[in-house]
Amino acid sequence: MKEICKLKHQAWLMIIFLFFLIPYIWSQQEDENIIKDDRINKKISWSWEVGFHEQKNMPPEKWFPAVVPGAVQLSLLEILDNPDWQFADGYKQFQWMEDVYWTYRCNFHKPSLTEGQHLFFISKGIDYRFNVFLNGNKLVEQEGMFTPVETDITSYLQENNKLIVIIFPVPKSHQRRMDRSQANHSFKPAVSYGWDWHPRLVPSGIWDQTYLEIRDPFFLKDIQYQYQLDENLKTAKIWIGGKTTDYPGTVTFTLGFKNQIVLEKEIDIINGEFSIAENLDEINLWWPCELGKQDLYEFHLYLLNAKGEKTDYHTWKSGFRKIRLVENRGAEVPGTLFPKTRNNPPFTLEINNIRIFAKGTNWVNPEIFPGIITTGRYKELLDLAKGMHFNLLRVWGGGIINKDAFFELCDEMGIMVWQEFPLSCNNYPDDPVYLEVLKQEATSIVKRLHNHPSLAIWSGGNELFNSWSGMTDQSLPLRWLNAICLENSPEIPFIPTSPVMGVGHGHYIFYDKNTDEDVFQIMNRSHHTALTEFGMPSPSDPEIIKKIIPGVELFPPTPTDAWKAHHAYGAWIGNTWLCPDILEKYFGKAESLEEMVQQGQMLQSIGYKAIYESARQQWPYCSMALNWCFNEPWPTAANNSIIQYPAQPKPCYEAIKQACRPALASASIPKFSWEKNEDLKIGLFIINGTQDKLPPGKMEVSINGNLAKTWEYPEVPVNRNLPGPVVLFPLTETTGKWIKIELKVRGQEELNSEYLLLLK
Repeated sequence: MKEICKLKHQAWLMIIFLFFLIPYIWSQQEDENIIKDDRINKKISWSWEVGFHEQKNMPPEKWFPAVVPGAVQLSLLEILDNPDWQFADGYKQFQWMEDVYWTYRCNFHKPSLTEGQHLFFISKGIDYRFNVFLNGNKLVEQEGMFTPVETDITSYLQENNKLIVIIFPVPKSHQRRMDRSQANHSFKPAVSYGWDWHPRLVPSGIWDQTYLEIRDPFFLKDIQYQYQLDENLKTAKIWIGGKTTDYPGTVTFTLGFKNQIVLEKEIDIINGEFSIAENLDEINLWWPCELGKQDLYEFHLYLLNAKGEKTDYHTWKSGFRKIRLVENRGAEVPGTLFPKTRNNPPFTLEINNIRIFAKGTNWVNPEIFPGIITTGRYKELLDLAKGMHFNLLRVWGGGIINKDAFFELCDEMGIMVWQEFPLSCNNYPDDPVYLEVLKQEATSIVKRLHNHPSLAIWSGGNELFNSWSGMTDQSLPLRWLNAICLENSPEIPFIPTSPVMGVGHGHYIFYDKNTDEDVFQIMNRSHHTALTEFGMPSPSDPEIIKKIIPGVELFPPTPTDAWKAHHAYGAWIGNTWLCPDILEKYFGKAESLEEMVQQGQMLQSIGYKAIYESARQQWPYCSMALNWCFNEPWPTAANNSIIQYPAQPKPCYEAIKQACRPALASASIPKFSWEKNEDLKIGLFIINGTQDKLPPGKMEVSINGNLAKTWEYPEVPVNRNLPGPVVLFPLTETTGKWIKIELKVRGQEELNSEYLLLLK
């Protein structure tokens, strides 16, 4: 009986508990989309629907659940004949989506607002031209995907609300050719219109965070930050300015470093504006990886109303560093008594008064649809880049401006960023309408990014001075971009494009039949102040190829639609990027897909190692080596990439990692293929890219296990190369198919290097 009474008592307690809990759960469900973030204000997110229509004012006949952030294409996968659009040439199913209108819609109840609070519609990115309506009222009309939308919708609110975003068809300057030239009157990344490693697939839609935000009547806006270092790089003069809505109050500024408060100050607001100017002594500098620490300071602005209550705050991280582009040593035009022409443009990065060799790569979109790029994907790829000893990423001008997480991670990892604006391989016009969009978009980009210490170079875009582009440094788009960077980001150097005079783009294949030269021969006679693009293609791993090519077409490969779609044939010139003729030249016919892939990946490893070391041997005249390209946005059958989609290194990863070590023993090799009656001839180097002297040492050079040379070298100065003797080795007694060269340094094994050459 006692047990029964006890159970009854527990049951009544549970009923009473649920009586109070259920309303609480219900209230939480009503507000389940309210998310706290780094602001005092509240964000409200919701589910979207999307539909398409041929006429602007004609509503969609059918609605689909929308992927936000994402792209319209991803929202309609269910109606495709084959949702596996990456297989074969399935991406072509999306082509019709370029030429229709798209409408996103959502319905929401009016949130509870206290007196004076406002509701804002915020979107960090809508692609590309669009209108925003609330309850039939047009709120926004914009062209451009990199300028955020921030609009007060409070006065248009009803109890039940309908928010509409209408996106126009993909911008095309003409219909003559379905290629990148269609992007030459827009600020939309040209890569989506088709490239030699990217299919013709043009995203559209809401591609970055989008939400409603409840704000108190007193909030911050238009925050700006700049600093200047003294000559000794010990003191920083910082300036912070901003605006507020017109209410009485103050701003509190706090600067922190490693969880310690460095500076705290309260500032009066005058006519809705405030300004802070302070000197910081004995600052800690931000350095690229392998040169020093990535010290970051935390900046906090707190807005207090007349009662002393916090109503808003803004926070960010930044670091102090001095960055310049200086003239390459040895690249000066000889002087005379009379005025001379200008030298080659300066292309050596100087960070905190130290000149460095930039080891790196060209970064491209990690996804075809930028909306689905995550912080995790960025980190996975950037960890791989840092693991190769890379210190500079050229964010190529055919692609997007990356999300904030990309730059934040680069700040933390010490990877410098060369940021190009999204202009590439086109002649962009001096047309006033286009220029207005360019100015709007570029200003938004520069203001968003310039405080990142990792940002090292602004560039107008990719290959704009070439014959296929036809622009000059007098073209108005480039003059405007320079002006915008100078006004908003004067501390970061600007270049109009790459390449400029002295800088090299290419070579992109292992062997050129037109000149009968391999990559060693071509690159050894190159004499450039920087190599900012060079490629070396290979097939992807067999497991990747089998997922994208129909089984009956796998081997031997032929130029079918599937192989072409994934860039094995007809991507650039000849049989690129698979290059079966080059593979056969060196190895003979492959007997299987696996053997062909192994051959191609071997040539890629040998070729990339040769180019990186050749460039480094020419330091300080040559100051950069950036391959084309690091990653890829979808699975390719063959490409120049180091990292296969989504984040899988090819074998060349280890070869490049060896070539980019801070210090190494290095060989200058004249060619790849040798005959048995020849004398092998190589030049020796010790490359020291560190800020420490290397002690004297003894290098032993072995050819296929035979000692060919001993070199006792002296101390190697800081950040300098030490050229050594030439090794001559007769190949008359050498047997086998390969020549293996080993450079061993006694007591400094971390400098050891190996090379593999072909013996016919």
